Amino acid sequence: AEELIQQIRAGDLPVGALLPTEMALMASYQTSRNTVRMALQQLQARGLISRRRNRGTMVEALPGGVATFTQSLSFDNLVTLASAAQRTLLGSADVVLDTATAKALQCQPGSRWYRLSMVRSVPGKAKPLGWTDAYIDPHYRQVGALAEQQPGKLLADIIETEFGRRIESVEQTVSCCSVTEDMAQTLGTARGTPALRVLKHYRDAARALVIVTSSLYPENRYSIVTTLARSA
Repeated sequence: AEELIQQIRAGDLPVGALLPTEMALMASYQTSRNTVRMALQQLQARGLISRRRNRGTMVEALPGGVATFTQSLSFDNLVTLASAAQRTLLGSADVVLDTATAKALQCQPGSRWYRLSMVRSVPGKAKPLGWTDAYIDPHYRQVGALAEQQPGKLLADIIETEFGRRIESVEQTVSCCSVTEDMAQTLGTARGTPALRVLKHYRDAARALVIVTSSLYPENRYSIVTTLARSA
């Protein structure tokens, strides 16, 4: 595991690169399949790689420092974040959006939501990765208890599995902000610290909003890599 970590740190295996197959790693390191699998499990638990059927094993983050999750505009990346940085619920409430909050969330003032507040943490890191407020269609307030039981599963997946409503698209808006006083202590940083704000709108096939998440990541804890490719 440590040799692979060194390769990732040195850039020999950059974020977004695919790792060699298990057979190739066995040959390269002259070791058993079981040892290779244990090493990959350690890297996955630390959020450094993700493993997907029919795609292979991809480098998702650099060891130490900033957690980097490559965005290729697919749900796989959201699953990677959910599994690599698991949530801890802080509280829940039924809310009606005032004008200021509705503007920040790009939603209708007066709309009703079930809000879950949570932090996400990467194993081995002393401080949380960031804070997320998830605003969920209030028909699905049972998601709160289910999310606590399944900390590594996406809220969207829970809603689809338990209630049959499928998310077809996610719109993401990234902006700069600063850590607010009510979040500072929980995130282990000072009020006013520069931060990244990621707003996501989860929509069903009819384009109706099902979930809105507003996530705040203090500086040097999270980055987003977007790959642009020419169309055929």
